[in-house]
Amino acid sequence: MVESSVDLISKKVDCCTAGCAAFTAGRANLTACDECKAPRFRGDGKPRMQATYWPLVPWLKMMLADPDIGSGMVQAMKEAREAAAAGSPENLRDWFVGEVFRKLVPQGYFSSNTCIALSISTDGFQAWRQRGFEGWPTIATVLNIDPTSRVQVVSPLIPGITPGPGQPADLELFFHQIAEELNALATGVAGVTVAGYEELQVVCAFVTQFTTDMPAGDKLVSAIGGNGENRGRFRIFSGVRHKRRYYYPPHDPDDPPPSKSRRFDVMGNTTPRRTAASIAASGKKL
Repeated sequence: MVESSVDLISKKVDCCTAGCAAFTAGRANLTACDECKAPRFRGDGKPRMQATYWPLVPWLKMMLADPDIGSGMVQAMKEAREAAAAGSPENLRDWFVGEVFRKLVPQGYFSSNTCIALSISTDGFQAWRQRGFEGWPTIATVLNIDPTSRVQVVSPLIPGITPGPGQPADLELFFHQIAEELNALATGVAGVTVAGYEELQVVCAFVTQFTTDMPAGDKLVSAIGGNGENRGRFRIFSGVRHKRRYYYPPHDPDDPPPSKSRRFDVMGNTTPRRTAASIAASGKKL
């Protein structure tokens, strides 16, 4: 239905018949899945299964060339850049007042009104619960679109869906095609027709956020669960080991009374919030 409606370019990527992984990156030369041992090729040498990838560039070009959508995207980026240059925002209104966008603009990103801000997200779904079929779509949302229509049909793009029928063992392998195109968009795609411009323009696109739910995020970062000692991701909050368990008493049990020091306060802000820099620094120490 999609292919009959618009002129979209699609790419095929060899993948495991069980949906474990795509044969990209470090698995590009494998002849069988290293997870389930399923062979990659049939007897005639053709791949047993392929995942479809729909590139972002053709879709973005169609949106920018549209007189209504394209001009609105350009105007939205113009207002976003002006808001970033105006100083600290008075209130939180939309993505362009966020810390990420406001840091990227002075660094040279989003240097023109023909730039595009993207939000990438992924999550798993079960199409037929009784059969156990599971797929993981990747959705790229164009943030330049007005909020009233941003989540409707035109703005969310679906670059690809894992083929199933099972859950991917290595979800990251299905993102390599998307990452390659995002690198090209970050450099700039020349010769693009943009509504309101007589000459062809150079269009850039940058990802301002990547969102998942907890299971999808854990799968992407290869998280295997906590060890019980440090339960908080954003606060330095360690437990006290007793035999084979960790406990979280409000006072330090090693301090004798009456000088027992309070370890934490659920109603206050006694421990500093962890940041990306502090998490990376603690990881290097390990």
